[in-house]
Amino acid sequence: MKRAIAWGTLVFALTLLAQLPAAFIVRQINWPSGWQPNGVSGSLWNGHASEVGALAPVQWAVRPWAREVQVNLGFQQRIWELSIHGWPWNWQAQLAPRAVSAVAPPMFVLDGAWDGRLQVNGAGANCRTAAGALVGDDLALLSPWLLNLGSTRLELQCSGGLRLLADLQLPAQHRFKINADLQRQRLQIDGQVEAGAAVTPLLVQARWLQASEQTFSKVLGRRH
Repeated sequence: MKRAIAWGTLVFALTLLAQLPAAFIVRQINWPSGWQPNGVSGSLWNGHASEVGALAPVQWAVRPWAREVQVNLGFQQRIWELSIHGWPWNWQAQLAPRAVSAVAPPMFVLDGAWDGRLQVNGAGANCRTAAGALVGDDLALLSPWLLNLGSTRLELQCSGGLRLLADLQLPAQHRFKINADLQRQRLQIDGQVEAGAAVTPLLVQARWLQASEQTFSKVLGRRH
């Protein structure tokens, strides 16, 4: 009898949790400034948000019995597919571009062709190995300025915490190396511009580059 009562209680709890509205859960979380989800519908396991910070839209499907999470993220005119398998023990996460997004673009609009896939293997909150790359070709900033950016290659590293590395370059114009420490919320950008580069006035206006210089190093976020 006790076993039957315990089993019935467990089934009731799981049923209640499965039907818990995602909007109710969202209201219980203290979100960072600018990242409060809007237009939330569905449940904890299968839901949708029209906007989460710079991401729009966001759609998720969670299958806890299979330890699988599937998330579609709208970002910079693209839908990006994030899949996670095996969490919280030995897990694998993959990120890849999937389709063009029809959502109205944000203030900063980046255009270009993306290909490839990023993969991370880990356990718990720890990243163990990372592989793959995302390659962007013919990248251009369309708003608020019109600027040709060139091509880039994005990679992840797990040494000393999860890091995103990028090398953005346009021959005879500029080259930027980006090191984003995701765990410490720190971003370092090292840049080199050629004489007469189109991006120079913007860098000078932002006070990242002196008018008489051609190289700069900028650290954003936490410095320690």
